Amino acid sequence: MKLSATRRGFLQGASLASIAAASAFRGLASPTNSESAARHPRIRTLDRQALEDILVGCSYLGCGGGGRLSEGTARLADDLKSDLRFELLAVADLGDDEWAASPYGLGSNAPPTEAEKSRFADLLPARGDAVESSFRLLSAFLHRPFVAAIAGELGPWSTAEALSIAARLGIATLDADRVGRATPEATQDSILTAGLSTVPLAAVTAFGDSLILEKVAKGSRIEDLLRAVSIASLGDLGVTDAALSGRDARRPGALVVGSISHAETLGKANRRAIAAHSDPIDAVIVAGSGYRLFEGEVVDFPWKDDAGFLVGEVVIAGRGAFAASRYRVQFKNENIISWRDDQVSVAPPDLIAVADTRTGTAIANPDFQRGQLVTVIGFPAPEIWRTPAGLKVFGPAHFGFNIPYVPIEERQR
Repeated sequence: MKLSATRRGFLQGASLASIAAASAFRGLASPTNSESAARHPRIRTLDRQALEDILVGCSYLGCGGGGRLSEGTARLADDLKSDLRFELLAVADLGDDEWAASPYGLGSNAPPTEAEKSRFADLLPARGDAVESSFRLLSAFLHRPFVAAIAGELGPWSTAEALSIAARLGIATLDADRVGRATPEATQDSILTAGLSTVPLAAVTAFGDSLILEKVAKGSRIEDLLRAVSIASLGDLGVTDAALSGRDARRPGALVVGSISHAETLGKANRRAIAAHSDPIDAVIVAGSGYRLFEGEVVDFPWKDDAGFLVGEVVIAGRGAFAASRYRVQFKNENIISWRDDQVSVAPPDLIAVADTRTGTAIANPDFQRGQLVTVIGFPAPEIWRTPAGLKVFGPAHFGFNIPYVPIEERQR
């Protein structure tokens, strides 16, 4: 769903430190960290190690999308240098009449082409971060302060962005997100699946264009409209939507609750395994109740930018116990479906991650190298996506595959 910093690098001439100091819009005053701590005594402060663990976990749960780990780490490192405070608030502790909203970037992971650069050459980047500006704009439009930010998905850049914006605004991040992984389309959203609305929303481009979307004919129109604006903005769009009261945030299925802590658990397992000189991939599999699906060598990874999406696949020749087989993972920003030889191995909405076998580092699409030794692992999707409503927008048929959804645990059995 969300945008990495790849294209943003072309647009930004200023450092992240200057971005933090500038904003095109001023929303209503949000509670300060100290005020939030007074109202929420169980709020948790995240230190550097916790933040690093969260992003490493998100690099696996991001399924090859959600941005690059290096980008998310760099952003939070800049915030830590500025002595910003990061707080994590449980959904259960959000007051009934306290409000949170979800900031994110939307676009493609594909780098801009020379033609695109030329097309937008006469437009100057706006001062200020587009996502932060959209958060302030929605706050001002609704005449409502937000006490917390909601991560739109789990990804090493997209989750870092939500954590960063919350810290810069002096508010908490909810221990939840709207997918439980990263996903290519805005319609794959727990809030919509739960029957809640994500509009009105605010959107700001990197060139400073701003808009408020108050009403859509149906929820699926949000993806079409935002993707069109993103394409007209070099694939760099800051969005804030899904303003929720605490009462609605606790509605069953509205959010994937506890997902930030879950990412931290995976990242912590990875770090401890490396320190103990054991296999970090095994540690992540155990921590995430996942599966080792394949091991081998990357032989090809064709990709293209298709209507604002990074579309392609990685082809892996098996080694060791998998030597007689080939494996393919098809991605649309994120890894969507995979095959071992001619048999489906994992189907959406279950999670697929590809990691470097030697380092145990999850690989972002399309950052592969021919000859690279990789391990493919999978995890079960959150239960909300395995319901009929969830499969309608996140199952195989939604992505054009005429196959039934079979949970990963049944396929691997």
